Amino acid sequence: MAWLASMGMAVRRVASRRVTFLPRHRWTYRFKYDCTCDAVIAVSNLIRERAIHCGIPQSKIELIPDGIEIPPELPSVEARAQARARWGFGESAFLIGHLGAFTPEKGQEVALQAFQLVRERSPQARLLLAGEGPTLRSQEIIEGCESLGDRVQLCGAIQNLADFFSALDLFIMPSRSEGLGSSALIAMSYGLPVVASRVGGLAEVVEEDRTGWLIEPASPAALAEALVAAMGDRARLRQWGMNGRERARLFSVDIMVERTEALYGRLLLG
Repeated sequence: MAWLASMGMAVRRVASRRVTFLPRHRWTYRFKYDCTCDAVIAVSNLIRERAIHCGIPQSKIELIPDGIEIPPELPSVEARAQARARWGFGESAFLIGHLGAFTPEKGQEVALQAFQLVRERSPQARLLLAGEGPTLRSQEIIEGCESLGDRVQLCGAIQNLADFFSALDLFIMPSRSEGLGSSALIAMSYGLPVVASRVGGLAEVVEEDRTGWLIEPASPAALAEALVAAMGDRARLRQWGMNGRERARLFSVDIMVERTEALYGRLLLG
């Protein structure tokens, strides 16, 4: 529609591709992103490779990951205590969090199933699920939350990210599909280690055995194993959290803006 609306105008057209799924008919992909666009921004290398696989010229694709705001400093001891108190927890609880839309590809039901497996081994563990969406009211999510009782808390939409991430000890993303994984990056910027599925851009964001764990998708057992490992080594969690904060700086919004402006400049001069 944008192409039709701007036909005959002296403009450059740029599209961003953030999802990993492949089209049913590749010719529609080529028409959409090749014939109607002067450039395509891919937010992860996996998306870039799939675009090339579908026939988009490599020279037309620019890899520019989505950027995040980096907190100027890590939460203080006082800020952490206040954030945990807002959710009703003290320092003795081990808070595991997830932030994302409640949609099938995000895998919240996998998190609930994994928590069932670790509840007896880790009595201090608590799960905070933040976000809204269609699967929030699914039978699987409702039954999973009911069976865990006070071990899990649905937080709804989060307006203040610091209030959520400052309270956590660990962040999880058990996604089935993920273009990049901005929530994981935000968690890392707050000094949190991450357990994430080895899918999409998450494998480009999380460095295994340095900033967190990469696990098989849709596997409650694999997630549970990683949770137990995380809770058993607080020193490693702190170190991986600091490593993650440094890695998150490579995905800052300033870098994204700089690369995007450079792309626009090349298009205008070309």
